[in-house]
Amino acid sequence: MSAEARDDTVRPVGLLAQDSADGAMVGMAAPRLSWRLEADRPAVRQLGYEIQLAGDAGFSSGVETSGHVASTSPVAAGWPGVPLSSREARFARVRVWTERGSTDWSPPLRLEAALLDPSDWTARPVSPRFNVAMREPGPAPLLRRGFVVDRPVEHARLYVTSLGVHETWLNGERVGDAVLDPGWTAYQQRLLYAAYDVTDLLQQGENVVSAAVGDGWWRGHLTWFKRRAVYGDTTALLAQLEIRFADGTEQVIGTDGAWRGASGAILAADLYDGASMDLRKELTDWRRAGFDDQAWEAVETLAQPKGLELRGAPPVRVVDSWPLELHASSWGTWIADCGQNLAGYVKLRVRGPSGSTITVRHAELLGPEGRLFTEALRTAAATDRYVLAGEAVELTPPFTFHGFRYVEIECDPGVKIEAAEVCALSSDLRQTGEFACSDPRLDKLFQNVRWSQLGNFLALPTDCPQRDERMGWTGDIQVFAPTACANADARTFLNGWLKDLAIEQRPDGCVAVTVPHVLGDHPMAWGAVGWGDAATLTPWVLYEAYGDIGVLERQYPSMSRWVNWCASRRGADGFWTGDFQFGDWLDPGAPPDRPQKATTRSDYVTNAYLAHSARTLSRAALLLGKIGDAQVYRRLGDQVADATWRRWREHALTTQAGCAIAVMFDICPEPEVAAVAAQLAALVEAGDGRIATGFLGTPLLLPALTRGDQIDAAYRLLLNEACPGWLYQVKLGATTMWERWDAIRPDGSIHPGAMASGEGASMLSFNHYAYGAVAEWLYRSVAGLAPVASDPGYGLIAFAPRPGGGLSHARASIETPYGRAAIAWRVDEDASLRVELDIPPGARGRFDVPRGWELAAGAGPLALASGRHELVLRRTP
Repeated sequence: MSAEARDDTVRPVGLLAQDSADGAMVGMAAPRLSWRLEADRPAVRQLGYEIQLAGDAGFSSGVETSGHVASTSPVAAGWPGVPLSSREARFARVRVWTERGSTDWSPPLRLEAALLDPSDWTARPVSPRFNVAMREPGPAPLLRRGFVVDRPVEHARLYVTSLGVHETWLNGERVGDAVLDPGWTAYQQRLLYAAYDVTDLLQQGENVVSAAVGDGWWRGHLTWFKRRAVYGDTTALLAQLEIRFADGTEQVIGTDGAWRGASGAILAADLYDGASMDLRKELTDWRRAGFDDQAWEAVETLAQPKGLELRGAPPVRVVDSWPLELHASSWGTWIADCGQNLAGYVKLRVRGPSGSTITVRHAELLGPEGRLFTEALRTAAATDRYVLAGEAVELTPPFTFHGFRYVEIECDPGVKIEAAEVCALSSDLRQTGEFACSDPRLDKLFQNVRWSQLGNFLALPTDCPQRDERMGWTGDIQVFAPTACANADARTFLNGWLKDLAIEQRPDGCVAVTVPHVLGDHPMAWGAVGWGDAATLTPWVLYEAYGDIGVLERQYPSMSRWVNWCASRRGADGFWTGDFQFGDWLDPGAPPDRPQKATTRSDYVTNAYLAHSARTLSRAALLLGKIGDAQVYRRLGDQVADATWRRWREHALTTQAGCAIAVMFDICPEPEVAAVAAQLAALVEAGDGRIATGFLGTPLLLPALTRGDQIDAAYRLLLNEACPGWLYQVKLGATTMWERWDAIRPDGSIHPGAMASGEGASMLSFNHYAYGAVAEWLYRSVAGLAPVASDPGYGLIAFAPRPGGGLSHARASIETPYGRAAIAWRVDEDASLRVELDIPPGARGRFDVPRGWELAAGAGPLALASGRHELVLRRTP
């Protein structure tokens, strides 16, 4: 190929910086860069790339280059120049080489560094004096600072966060649309801030920046113990407005002693209990310039928080909304069915006399006589209260959210509700995956999984959005992560959470069961296998889904510390036994009030997970060039797996979870896989297709049956409508996944959810995504679309459909780092299986022919290049 050879059929597009909420504002000095390829032809393969940096969009000054880099991956390329300094802007562009030559340059991407060093922050957190050391619920502080702009502005940036959650305005205009910012992190070492371009919000003359701050996770109630002020008893705002004028001068308006504070209409706002507002106390126009704040009180300045970091993931936003139809109850209230279980709030437009009240209550279910079923909320009041000021008004509860499907509204006489709207909240991750098939029950199951992810991916991956919990349980996301990464672009979201996991990890390597950790020394709070293994298994899932080895580089110390701690728990006989474990939590065969007492022995599960995590760590070490570590951890994993199988083989073969774990974690030797999968199929048959597993066993059932070629048993399990089963929930009208298989019992009664005395609070959530891990199998086996770890990020795509269960067609697509990958298959009337595949430019595919089928003559190869492919298969004689 000559140096001048060109490929005009391929174009690099979508250049962005990794770990950036918008792909352009970055919180690191040397961000990695990614792009995609567009092509006018099939069979495109990137062979190399060049990235250039410059000080201007025309690339005429300060040009730096990576030179030609041999690489087939467009994901997470290294920064090719001098690291950025705070506030510095650079332009980047990329071109790639294919077998035909080089492409044109991509459109330029403007990158701007935020505040990268603690010394960049001249502002300090401020709080009105009434709000300092306030441990009980009270009014939300309001803060404002006026300033003058007296010359043309070139640009302005607002860097803002809070101790608590906040909303900020500039000249009365809301800055951004984030809700509950800055979210929940390990605040003691990591506090996120946002950066906004506010140039267009400034005006010549008087200006004002203002904010309201709520308790949020910082000072509000946390856990079923209703702990308050876990992180501090003072909420505060930290904001730094930096203005650069056209004449080159600069002005900084930061939170300091010159700010003023007061309280207003927000009497209280709590994540669990809801918000309370008295609109008669609203301060008119306090967010706008010209408001007289002389009567407001002085503020106190607090110490600078540690670990200020630009938020890299999209914030929580309103991601959906729709109008509600209200129906009068026989007891004098209004009831609305949202039609969907969700996390969010209800917005009302009302009018009524001054002093009249409106109370809005929330629940996931209606109980006897059609009243809200609130027992599952435990101590969470989940109630918003308003006192009206006498004019028509739109009501939105501040600094709270609820998990609910049903709403009850109680109004004083004379109040008229003119409109009601439900607003669904979620971290606003780009939705990437789609699935559909010929069975509408499975389509509904998939949508239920998606809604549970939306409702529980709210600033962090939580267990549930409704009761007095809503915490980052590590076991839930450990099993759900593969599904999460197919449904949405969860890379930066989960990367950030893994940083918190490492922060909260004990010095000895033990991992908390919730991250951020707020359970203190609770006896169940540390060291549970399947939960702590999120430290090793979730980074690997991210690497496989997105192809960025950076997550393994950053998390490797955490990964190895966890495995080392687990190994240290083994006794003289080489086994880890005797410690408290959640085990196969909520196995339907366990006593309802002791969900850890699963039918599969916890000691077996414990040692199987140790083997699996050690082997996963070995694979990561090998990729990172840590050859010695790779050998040590591989040997550990193999030894533990072999010993575990010899000791617990007979027991494992008696339970669904025991068999599934043996197959998927390679606890049983390879020659026994088929036999163990056959035994699992026999157990499914003996159980009439009912599930007999909990949180850890359930995600492995269908993959284990598939690996052992027991497809009929897998579909029988999937399509079972009896309890326990995925479609049992669908049959009973579920719109999200349940925590318990029998949350609503076959006789129509609601499970009491009680646990044994002294072991924690009752558990009955109707929005829990753990069992939604089944959607991974919908993608990978029903439709047949999965990443391959040997070329991660869908550089190599496994197409392995497994038709069955009476399905006549299925399809799935995922917006991968390379672009859209898709599969669609159907069984035609002539009994042929027709498959359509889409492989994005730069990626490759591998088609695995399902058992019972063979490729028709001339249908194409099993190894596939990028582009559209159509395959025809016939049933084998």
